Amino acid sequence: MYDEIQDAFGQIHATDEMKQSVLEYLSGKKRRNWKALGSFRPYALISACALMLICFGIGNWYFFGMPVAYVSVDVNPSVELTLNRRNRVMEAEGRNKDGQMVLEHVQLEGKDYLEAVELLMESEAMQSYLAENEKPTVTVASAKADELLSGLENSIVATHYHGMCRSAEIETVASAHDCGMSLGRYQIYQLLAGYSSGLTTEDCQKISICQLQQLLVQYENGRTAAVDEKELESLKSGCAHHSGGHHHSGHSHHGE
Repeated sequence: MYDEIQDAFGQIHATDEMKQSVLEYLSGKKRRNWKALGSFRPYALISACALMLICFGIGNWYFFGMPVAYVSVDVNPSVELTLNRRNRVMEAEGRNKDGQMVLEHVQLEGKDYLEAVELLMESEAMQSYLAENEKPTVTVASAKADELLSGLENSIVATHYHGMCRSAEIETVASAHDCGMSLGRYQIYQLLAGYSSGLTTEDCQKISICQLQQLLVQYENGRTAAVDEKELESLKSGCAHHSGGHHHSGHSHHGE
């Protein structure tokens, strides 16, 4: 832990002057004129301690409180996890109505990302959306995406639910949010746009994840035709999601 904090401390360039001030104080340079106990200056000590606390406080925030990774879980509920440098969940947010409803029944903040994803998938609220022929999409945006994906590919997401794990550029997170989409849904939109599918971000918001996945597979397998109006309407009603609520019948699901 000491080495980790020291590493974080060393990367805070904005506080170099403060750190030098503390070091000088501790080395005695600021005490060279102290001749006797009567000349003791408590304010200098207080200032040095305050500076030290500020530096360690910033270092602590840098290590534990700064978001550095995002994990998007899309089934059809879209839930996005924000992680710190310890791979712990700082924030869990529903990126659509279904995602918000799921998070009302499960607490993920403060947990390791793998534990959080497994709790989410195994929660009763999420289970009601899962069907035998459906596969979750988990998308990771991080400088250490390979490490995070390796963990996910060995978790129940892949081994039990046969989910699709992908990585995305960290810069796409803001773009996804600007479009009102989760990172995972937005990445599928980007991939479909690359195949000239003709779908807009608004279209992709109204199509279920399972339908988007199936459409992407078609393009990856050689499809070249763009989506026409008739097919678009079919996609929107296909794996049937209707805004404003959801219901379940057997292994089918509805809801956005």
